[in-house]
Amino acid sequence: MNDITVHSSDSKPSTAFCVALGGITSALVLLMMFSSTMFPAFDMAIPTFAGFLMVVIIIEAGTKWAVTAYFSCAALSLLMTPDYEAVLLFILFMGYYPILYVYIKKLKPFIIRMAVKLMIFNAAVVVYAMCFKFIFTSVDLLEGMEDFGDMAVPAMMILANVFFLVYDNLLGMLIAMYSRWFRKKILKRRTLK
Repeated sequence: MNDITVHSSDSKPSTAFCVALGGITSALVLLMMFSSTMFPAFDMAIPTFAGFLMVVIIIEAGTKWAVTAYFSCAALSLLMTPDYEAVLLFILFMGYYPILYVYIKKLKPFIIRMAVKLMIFNAAVVVYAMCFKFIFTSVDLLEGMEDFGDMAVPAMMILANVFFLVYDNLLGMLIAMYSRWFRKKILKRRTLK
């Protein structure tokens, strides 16, 4: 159900199209990231949706353009977004994972694919926690989990991994919906095989 193909080389889009798509998508990502300061309750949801826009670029223009857009959005988000928690989430996982998802999806068997996904996610969580502790010295990452005592860190990791599994499944559904419905019905482009 979630199988997608990166843009095929037989109908390569023009450079002008790729530049325009990358520019528009990057502008949308930056607008979303900036809006995280106005809607602090969505500081985790906004980078998630912003990262999904990278899928549009990889499907329509290719990996090179998606990676370029990710790096430009990551750099500009650091300069333009005051909410560094959202920026860290985008840079350390939400921005590049949808690009990796396309390639990880091709790994067989399922166990190896899930192991790779979980390793990438857990490495990103550890790096996020270290950066969070360094940048936000007055804020406790485990705030609100005092009742767990010594088990606060394992409980947080378990909750984070449950969130990731839900997110990964939803990302696959969104990609399938984009490539099989939105692309075909709204954009009037041929369906990806």
